[in-house]
Amino acid sequence: MHLVALVSDDATLKHALRDFHDEAGRFMLHAVPDGSMSELVRALPRLDFAGALVLDDARQAEAKALANRASLDADDLGVADTLTVTPAGIMADHTFGRALSAMLTARRWHAAGAHAVVLGAGPEARAVVRELARLGVASLSVLAQDRVVAERTRPQAAGATFYARTYLDPLGNTLLERADLVVRLDEDARVPEELIGPHLTIIDLADPRVSPLRSRAIALGALTFNRRDVEAHHFELALSQILGGGIGLEPILTLFHGL
Repeated sequence: MHLVALVSDDATLKHALRDFHDEAGRFMLHAVPDGSMSELVRALPRLDFAGALVLDDARQAEAKALANRASLDADDLGVADTLTVTPAGIMADHTFGRALSAMLTARRWHAAGAHAVVLGAGPEARAVVRELARLGVASLSVLAQDRVVAERTRPQAAGATFYARTYLDPLGNTLLERADLVVRLDEDARVPEELIGPHLTIIDLADPRVSPLRSRAIALGALTFNRRDVEAHHFELALSQILGGGIGLEPILTLFHGL
């Protein structure tokens, strides 16, 4: 059985994981107390941990800096949410964006020709934008409080038309009006009710519950997800990477939906 450290500031998640057991006996999660990130990284190989899930956003930059090597995603974003112990040292990666992509793919969401709007900025927004560009969306729009901050999410991959605007920019509503996918990370961001319809897929990362945005979208027949849906896919993908093989989504999805 492999030990995997969990670094999180989510008390609800840590409490739920105390009763979570991998039925196949492949891993055991150990929530670590607040403390030095450098001490944790040094302790992983010494205590025979397979790796760590760093779900505390405030500690992901330090996790990436302390690793011996980093993936292209972690290098580009400057943060790491997954640490894997390898013979060559600690490998840092950022798997959040790929988890969101896997979730959409599992529900047969088609990126080709789609217009995506991301509400909010920061590392998670950059990870989402980067992954949607990889999937091949036709356009990517980022709306944030500040246009300069929104511009920083621009993906390196060529192909998708990119727009960076503030919430108050008149073009914002136009971009939302033609959107096929909306990803909300900023809890202050709003989507006008008249622009919500069954054509729209909504991922509301700002609220783990059924937010008013999702409630309205569900009533109109739209496909929606909340943060817990993405977190379950993220958890499964990161653990599978650390352990070197798929662990199965359903038990984790059940756990996260029960939070």
